[in-house]
Amino acid sequence: GQVLLSEATRGLLEDRLPEGVDLRDLGEHALKDFDEPRRLFDLRIEGLRDDFPPIRTKEGSARSNLPPPRTSFIGRERELEEINDLLGRVRLVTLTGPGGTGKTRLALRAAADQAERVDDVYLVDLSAVTDPGLVLSTIAVTLGLQPDTTADLVDTLAAHLRDRELLLVLDNVEQVVDAAPEVGRLLDAAPRLRVLATSRVPLHLSGEHEYLVRPLPLPDPERPELQALTTCESVMLFVERAAAVRREFRLDEGNAVAVAEIVRRLDGLPLAIELAASRMKMLGPGALVERLGRRLPLLSGGPRDLPERQRTLRTAIEWSHDLLEPEVQRLFARLAAFRGGWTLEAAERVAGSGLDIEVLDGLNSLVDHSLVRLGETSTGESRFRMLETIHEFAGERLAASGEEDEIRGRHASSTRGLAEEAEPNLMGEAQGEWLERLEQNHDNVRAALDWSETVGDAETALRIGAAIWRFWQFRGHLPEGRARLERILAMPGASTRNAVRARALGALGGIRYWLAEYQAIEPVYMEAVDIAREVGDRRLLSRALFDLSFVPMVIGQDFARQGQLLDEALAEADPEDRALVAQLLTGLAFNRMLRGGDPAEGHEAIEQAIAIHRELGDRVLTAENILSKAGMHFLAGDAEAARDGLVEAVAILSEPDSATLLGMAVSSLALLETTLQGDPVRAARLLGIMSRLRDEGGGTPPAFVVARFFGDSEQQVRAAIGDEGFERAHAEGHAMTIEQARAYAREVAGLANR
Repeated sequence: GQVLLSEATRGLLEDRLPEGVDLRDLGEHALKDFDEPRRLFDLRIEGLRDDFPPIRTKEGSARSNLPPPRTSFIGRERELEEINDLLGRVRLVTLTGPGGTGKTRLALRAAADQAERVDDVYLVDLSAVTDPGLVLSTIAVTLGLQPDTTADLVDTLAAHLRDRELLLVLDNVEQVVDAAPEVGRLLDAAPRLRVLATSRVPLHLSGEHEYLVRPLPLPDPERPELQALTTCESVMLFVERAAAVRREFRLDEGNAVAVAEIVRRLDGLPLAIELAASRMKMLGPGALVERLGRRLPLLSGGPRDLPERQRTLRTAIEWSHDLLEPEVQRLFARLAAFRGGWTLEAAERVAGSGLDIEVLDGLNSLVDHSLVRLGETSTGESRFRMLETIHEFAGERLAASGEEDEIRGRHASSTRGLAEEAEPNLMGEAQGEWLERLEQNHDNVRAALDWSETVGDAETALRIGAAIWRFWQFRGHLPEGRARLERILAMPGASTRNAVRARALGALGGIRYWLAEYQAIEPVYMEAVDIAREVGDRRLLSRALFDLSFVPMVIGQDFARQGQLLDEALAEADPEDRALVAQLLTGLAFNRMLRGGDPAEGHEAIEQAIAIHRELGDRVLTAENILSKAGMHFLAGDAEAARDGLVEAVAILSEPDSATLLGMAVSSLALLETTLQGDPVRAARLLGIMSRLRDEGGGTPPAFVVARFFGDSEQQVRAAIGDEGFERAHAEGHAMTIEQARAYAREVAGLANR
């Protein structure tokens, strides 16, 4: 009884539907015989059933962020069959085993096989996460959500996953295994969710099925003939990887015995085999056997209380490390200061001083020795990183070098420089580029802040936190940023009442404001104002007064007090600080309008502010001012001008990759559809999107400010379509992902093809 229409058909019929018939947007779906997902619409006829189940998509159409394999997958057919069988019967499978056994690779292959059976498959890489409290927020961000700040994050994730059969691959759980109970809660709350975890230890959750990933099978000493070796998985892995670095290499009668001995001495550990195979560029199989005999005895290497295979892997890494030139070894140890990857330029700043080699040459050697991996960012920039086990080994070498304090201090200083370089660009025309750059280096920021807190370097921590808070806001890391700044400001060395502390207080206030923690912003903003007065920094004081002016606006709506603070801030402002002057002009115009002032005066001030922000390339504040101007037009009765302004703001705000800015755009569109003779169903859907973005920390303007200009959108929409219609459309909007919400916003604004 359901009638579905394509987007093309909807376009032909939408304006010709009879009374009592309308269309409901069902979003995009992957369909049989179509290469790309298609947007579908549901024909609803008054009086007929409209409560149909979700659209069934074609098999193999699962959404996924699994990385494409760079090398062939060898062997493990039996393990894959068993894991896939388990995933069909149980909801939590944990692949356990020591480092280097290939747990991640096996999990990714099994997950790729499952893509034909589930709606979505997502990989959550936890290798750089050391705080168990960040596991759920990392899952949320991977799924395209933003961390929830107003409710239990498990509930938010469960609501997102409730109607989806999703396989979540949690990789490298062992360092955050204390988060296992939260994973268990998530499984209980989302009954269609399955989890495939990799960990060196089991999660110890009820319903967990532990699957031990063993090393690859070794050659049978009773069958040394060549034919038998060609079907042995450990030998096959070595041969293929060796051929990748020495094209002419083949397994033959002359080298078969040596190759068999190599994989035996490496105990069948895939990582150790791959490291050994990379040496084939310089050494033949016989020479490798000789070196392995000296460097990789089975029970040597790491501490005796470690698992046997971990000692073997440690020795394999150490053996590879010992083949490096002494100066390359020094560089290798120094690179342990990075977390999550680095660029050549960053390596030169942090690790290059005092070396007798060029950092580029050293990195080339490390890549050749398989101790460092080279990749590319989305912009084509080269980026280096280490496998986690190798990074741990490098960290031990750095700790033993006597250089750790100096190198980690350099890393923190370099990261501070990156954050402070990014700060002005986060509100300029290069915003998208810098947000992505900081996202790539977020783990380095965390490492720098961790080290600064460890050694008590409050100034570096304060400066990083003050500079980077807009990144935390735009990318949905507000709770993490709040926790960081609260800890940093409480450090013993952070109590000095100087400009650095005042800027960090302003950053904490900004984060709390966007988290709608309005009662908590006054003390930090007040302290920032007091410090600015004490140090006599007029520019700092002007900024602090501007921040403080938001307190009486959101607490008690004391617009007279807000106006006094804005007047004082403008009197203290440096005319050369044009960005702040423009913000103050907007604030004053807004304040005058809220207090019943002259609309013409307000329009003139906002036009001046818009001109300044356009000149400075600040798209965010340009859009904010356009929204303010649209509100003024609406209050003045000029609905058409208000509509034009709202659409222009949406065009700006829906482009950057920021849930906060998207929330502002969607809020504007909801107003447009509600107040300017729009579609109330679309308005309800937009309000659903806005609600979700607000709940998940994306940030939206204070509700009372929006209502002051445009009225209560929800009340108006409910009156237009009824409570049942509102709840249905609101739920549809709330269920959208960030990407779907952005596309829908642009479609509603008529910007889909722009």
